[in-house]
Amino acid sequence: MLPQSHVFEQVVSKPRLDSYRGYWKVNLDTAIGLYMWNGEVCGELSKLLSYLEISLRNSIHRELSLNASGGSSTSCHWWDIHASALKSEAKKQIKRVRDKAPAHVTLSPDEIVSRLTFGFWPNIFTWLAKQFPTLPPKVLPAHLLSLPGAAPNWFSLPDRHAACIELLEFSDTRNRIAHHEPLWKFSDVLDTSPVAPAPAILLCPASVDEASTFFRFARLLALLDRTVHALSPDLQANLVASSWRARLDFLLSPRGVQRFKDGCHVVQTPSMSVNSLRQQLAAVMQRNRPVKLFDHGGEGIFIPA
Repeated sequence: MLPQSHVFEQVVSKPRLDSYRGYWKVNLDTAIGLYMWNGEVCGELSKLLSYLEISLRNSIHRELSLNASGGSSTSCHWWDIHASALKSEAKKQIKRVRDKAPAHVTLSPDEIVSRLTFGFWPNIFTWLAKQFPTLPPKVLPAHLLSLPGAAPNWFSLPDRHAACIELLEFSDTRNRIAHHEPLWKFSDVLDTSPVAPAPAILLCPASVDEASTFFRFARLLALLDRTVHALSPDLQANLVASSWRARLDFLLSPRGVQRFKDGCHVVQTPSMSVNSLRQQLAAVMQRNRPVKLFDHGGEGIFIPA
C-alpha cells in the first residue's frame, strides 16, 4: 500500500506538487501542506474579491446608466445606447450573455450585469475613464484622483492610466483562483498598454522565492484595500474587520504558513475538554495546531492564531 502522501500525489498529480517542491525547496509532505495552504488562501481571498467585484460592477453600472438615461434611471441598457463607442469585445461579452437566455426571455439590465464576468468590469472602467472622464470620481468617490481639488486628477492621462492598470491586476488574481493555479507564484506586472512606451514597463517583478512571494501578497492586499476604500470607505472598514480577513492575515503570516508546512493544519485528536484547554492553552498555542473541543453544550474547534 502506498504511503498517504503518495496517494495524495496521485490524486492531485505529481507535476502539480513538483511545482511546490521546486519553488519552496521542500519534500513531498511539506509540499502537500503548502498545497492545502494555497487552497485556504484562495478561499479567503476570493471572498474579499467577491465584494470588490459586486461593488465595482454596481457602481459602474449605476453611473453609466445615469449617464446614458440623462439621469432618469440607475439601471438601463447603457451598452445599447453607447454601442457605437463601446469596444467590440465588450459587445461580444454582452451578446453571449443575452444569447444564453431562452428565446422568449428578455433579460433586464440588472440580470445582464449579474452574469458578466469579473474581467469585464476593469476593462469597462478603463473605457469609461477615457470616454467619460467626469464619471470615474462618481464610480470611485474616495479615490485620491477623485477628491475635490485633487491634483493630479482623472483628467491627467498618466495618472488615470496608472489607476486603470491597478484594477486590471485583480482579473489575473481572480483567474488564477478559478483555475486552481498556485496563487503564490506571481508573474511580472507589466504595463503593455498602447500609451506605454516600448518595451513594456516593469511595474513589479515576479516572485522567485518565499520572501518575494510574501512581498507580492502584501502588495496585493494593499492594492485591494486601496481599491475597495476608493469605492466605499465603510465597506473597506468592514472587510478589514471581517473574520475572513483576519484568517487571511494569519495564513499570510510566518506562523500561519509554518502550520501548513509542518502538517499541523489537521485537527488534533482526541478531543479536549474546554477546561483542559484552559489548563494547557500555552502548550496548545506552541503546537500551533487546531484542537477539537467538547463541553456540555456540544463540540467545536479551537484554532490557535
